[in-house]
Amino acid sequence: MPSMHPSTPIIFHNYSGPVTQYNVGQANNAIFGDNHGNLSQHSPGGQDQGKGFDEAKALDYLIANMATGAIHDSNERCDAPKCMEETRVAVQEDIMSWVDAGDQDAQSKKIMWVTGPAGTGKTAILGTIADVCKKKGTLAASFFFSAFSGSANRRTKRCFVPTLAYQLMNHGSFPGIRGHILSSLVQDPIVFTKNMQEQFDALVLSALRTVDELGGADEAVPRVIVIDGLDECDVERAPGPANPSVHAPTRRKEDDQLEVLSLLLLAVHHPSFPFRILIASRPESAIRDFFNTQGKASTRELFLDNKYDPDADIALFYNAKFSTICRHLGIGPEEWPGEEAVLTLVRNASGQFVYAATVVRYIEGSPHSPNPQAQSSNKPSTPHQRLQHILGQNRASSPKNPLEALDALYRLVLEASPDPELSMKWLQAIRLHHDRDSPVWLLRLVLQLSPGEEQYALGPLSSLLSTQISGEKLGWPYFFYHKSFLDFVADPTRCGKRFLPGGEALTWMAQRFFQTLDKRKPSTYAAVPPTNTCF
Repeated sequence: MPSMHPSTPIIFHNYSGPVTQYNVGQANNAIFGDNHGNLSQHSPGGQDQGKGFDEAKALDYLIANMATGAIHDSNERCDAPKCMEETRVAVQEDIMSWVDAGDQDAQSKKIMWVTGPAGTGKTAILGTIADVCKKKGTLAASFFFSAFSGSANRRTKRCFVPTLAYQLMNHGSFPGIRGHILSSLVQDPIVFTKNMQEQFDALVLSALRTVDELGGADEAVPRVIVIDGLDECDVERAPGPANPSVHAPTRRKEDDQLEVLSLLLLAVHHPSFPFRILIASRPESAIRDFFNTQGKASTRELFLDNKYDPDADIALFYNAKFSTICRHLGIGPEEWPGEEAVLTLVRNASGQFVYAATVVRYIEGSPHSPNPQAQSSNKPSTPHQRLQHILGQNRASSPKNPLEALDALYRLVLEASPDPELSMKWLQAIRLHHDRDSPVWLLRLVLQLSPGEEQYALGPLSSLLSTQISGEKLGWPYFFYHKSFLDFVADPTRCGKRFLPGGEALTWMAQRFFQTLDKRKPSTYAAVPPTNTCF
């Protein structure tokens, strides 16, 4: 029986069942007739103390369904990249200004999307921002997706809502939210089998609404939720059906990513939701389209391009790291590595912080490596030899790949394509014509067997090269964000099983030339920009 006001008359007449009433300190005007049951009343100061649920069990249930490693300061992320002091200053200032005072903007946006090509330091920036916000007390929650993580819970959306709910209930600015979230788990113990919207409504929005109604939150404190690596959120692999002939509908990872984005967009429009949301991802097609359409009015985009002078930050990074190596070697920085070597490394990085970090890790060497004297003479062993290996690695295959972390990133992006083999054929064709400055329109004309094939093959790789090309840019060559990716495509020891030899690529291009010949009517290319390029 629900709780009742003390002055409300309670009538029991001709009732033979048990009656239990909670949270009633006093019952007035009770009328008892011919009753043959049990009457039990619990006051607020009784055994349950107003809770009526086992908080410890509810907490265990919540923790069992969350991704503890996805929180920004988890042990699983102890080696995650962070911005070195005095680097990425301008971009951090832009983000923190939005977090702290974005409400004062002429057109206030509740979502910021930090994006840019693969390897431009998005995770390092968001990890640093999360640390800063936590120290200031403005971080409400964080979730760092990771396709490279050993924890499967960081690779899918399954634990997204429980992880956010756990952090929110432990935030000091929301008194009472903990009890509300845990009691919701008791009321609906199968909530984590429901869709994300139902989970979010039950655990987050309902709790925030209650706090808002009670006036318990400190409205003066700006708060932000940080979400990184949304493009690495993959679809959960469910076990196959018992009957192999029954084919369940195929769900794509893009569907789950859009579900997360739709959920967050709905949240920022909820009157009781006080948070800004900082999201980082590569500019993959589905995510980019969402922010250009449904999320456009609520989103500020921050693209990590040359405006933020990445070369200067990468040079600072290299100089600091080489100074540390020199101290360990007992030599002066003026002796090694030399200004020209650093400039070459900065130039090769092409604004790619992941390249710089991988290079430095390789030059430093593993602390578990054998002594240089014990290594084979044909393997680079000293920092100087490893640096020379890097500097000479662009054109030559190496017996031992020094850029494995970077290559793993490239392989991940390539395998995400719906047809990696076709994607590699297009990439090799573009690479073979890259030095000739072959324009986009010409390669499309010769290689595209059916409408939309180019986007099918290259669209999923938009974090590595420009794929949205129109207007005058059709007369330019394809633009790769990083030179290191072209080196990867050309090197069988780095590219692995997807490597396509130049001879096979040329054969495929010749076949396509004749297959598309009939489609190349004069009207097809009469209006395209002129070029001196020979195919």
